[in-house]
Amino acid sequence: MVPARLLAAPCYAFHPDVSAECQEQTPADNRLVATSRGNFNGSYPPLFYFVMSFLAGADVSRSVLLMRVANAVLVVGVMAIVGWAASGGLRRAVVVGAVVTAVPLGMFLLPSINPSSWTLLSAVTLPVALLGYISATDRRRRWLLGALAALALGLGAGSRADASMYGALAVGVCMITTFRPTAAWLRRQIYPAVLGVVAVALFFTTGQSESVSGSVTPPAASIGGILRLLADIPSLWTGALGGWGLGWLDTSMPPLVWVSAWSVLVGVVFAGMQGAGWRRLVALVLVGAAVWIIPGYMQYLSGYPVGQSIQPRYILPLVAILVVTAVGRVRGEIAVRWSRGQWALVLVALTVANAAALHENLRRYLTGTDIPTSDLDVAREWWWGGLPVGPMAVWGVGALAFGIAVGLLTLELARPDATSPDTPKVGASTDEPAKASPGSTVAGRPADLSATAATDAATT
Repeated sequence: MVPARLLAAPCYAFHPDVSAECQEQTPADNRLVATSRGNFNGSYPPLFYFVMSFLAGADVSRSVLLMRVANAVLVVGVMAIVGWAASGGLRRAVVVGAVVTAVPLGMFLLPSINPSSWTLLSAVTLPVALLGYISATDRRRRWLLGALAALALGLGAGSRADASMYGALAVGVCMITTFRPTAAWLRRQIYPAVLGVVAVALFFTTGQSESVSGSVTPPAASIGGILRLLADIPSLWTGALGGWGLGWLDTSMPPLVWVSAWSVLVGVVFAGMQGAGWRRLVALVLVGAAVWIIPGYMQYLSGYPVGQSIQPRYILPLVAILVVTAVGRVRGEIAVRWSRGQWALVLVALTVANAAALHENLRRYLTGTDIPTSDLDVAREWWWGGLPVGPMAVWGVGALAFGIAVGLLTLELARPDATSPDTPKVGASTDEPAKASPGSTVAGRPADLSATAATDAATT
């Protein structure tokens, strides 16, 4: 039983020129009525909605705010714990993977009441936790990272069906990236393999794998049709970074947003290939193919052309896995480094893009897009009653907080690591085993698994 007004799209949905004020002009119908729109029909995995149900109450606004706060805390907490438990090179993968996929859709989804929040969180943290588990030499740290990997997989598989498929992909990427033809490596793959099997099993659970199919019969396959479909798929990638609208896809972003965010992502992935060994390159090719083929297959099953049915939020987790695969390193503190100029460019580009996206999203609900004002306090039609600050203050604090956070989180990427004796030369691979004696550490962190293969039997 839900309020009757929830069964219809809000009066401003699909009408970007209409502000949220129209709600006050339409009498609210709070009669409780029965609805078939719920996860009790098995359309989605049960975990996300089960957890959120504890925060649902008679006051819709209060329920939504509680859910958003809970998801924001969960996202920050899980990422922080995974980053703390992992080595330096993997910790940076968590940070970079989250930061460069945040604008604008990531920031829109992570603290939202949409299950895609947990799917994206899983995509960023699962491969890092698994890589940490495989490479850790300290038993307690390995157990912690193994538990975090299971948590990340559970969060993803419990939110969306496609997250299970992405989890299986992350397991395969981790196995390829850390591959060593040794018994020690093979033993370490038992647990990840179990997680991979669980992920595949969850995907094929009744009611989950069927969710990728649409109501329209797929067209007959042809070479020309497939090539055209694959040629259109990149619009989903850029769509996740601002090329498509937010919300009901009716809140368009200024081109500045997607150009800045996409340029940063491509630059970071390209820089991440510096020093990558053949294993990482193979993994990158695998994920790159998945970013193209998986949405293409899903789009084909839907029976619709690109632009309908499959949305960028379904693809953003795959993009996050690609970034994590490119920048993550299992070898102690050795990781991708940026010059201070590169770091400043990334910081400015993402901060400006996020500020523009936040401003546009606020304006869409405050005045509608038919009033192109830069001052959000002017010509305001709708705002929260009783809130002591205005829209411009909220926008300024939000934009500034994001910039400061990105700057602090990524600052160490621009610092020269002159103290590390293992800093690779230009062209050297940072995926190769560290030259360290059994049980030693690199820059205060456990050395790579392959460097301590002699003691692996004891530590296992």
